[in-house]
Amino acid sequence: MRIYLVRHGIAVDPAEKGTLDDDARPLTGKGRRRFRRLARAFAQLGEKLDFIFTSPLVRAVQTAEILAGALKFEEVGVLDELRPEAGVGKLLAETARRVKDEQSVALVGHDPQMTQLVIALAGLPKEDAERVDFKKGSIVRIDVGELPSARPAQPRWWMKPRSRTLAKGVPLKKKPIEEKLSKARPTGSH
Repeated sequence: MRIYLVRHGIAVDPAEKGTLDDDARPLTGKGRRRFRRLARAFAQLGEKLDFIFTSPLVRAVQTAEILAGALKFEEVGVLDELRPEAGVGKLLAETARRVKDEQSVALVGHDPQMTQLVIALAGLPKEDAERVDFKKGSIVRIDVGELPSARPAQPRWWMKPRSRTLAKGVPLKKKPIEEKLSKARPTGSH
């Protein structure tokens, strides 16, 4: 199964004056523009989707609609299991129920759930889990043999939201400079 994890685009800040409740926060104009460009770049890759499922929150629905439009995809399904507070286990079980192993699916949702999915599917060690950098409006492709799987899946690539380029593997933050320097320093006295 090919799984495309999609984090919704940039949304209206919840602290902004006059903002509705969290479920109703829409994408900003910038969020729409950036994700529209990314969705067009994704469409040019020729990747085929059998399903697009989204969280019921407005910003995720809008992101899924932009992706569907770029792919000329007819129908977007809504899954409560993609709500921000939903557990990863329930989402994976529902995905396995709806999507066959040889099919592909885009799951449009929120952090921390999207990051938790990357960690769970890729079998990342705990020390790398803190380094996952799943930016708003990004797409990560992970190939899974079957769901649920005890074996780590294969993270193929991720699309950066601003540059619309592919990077292999999992989106990880660079290690802090202090950490690199401490590893480079010789131990012992002079």
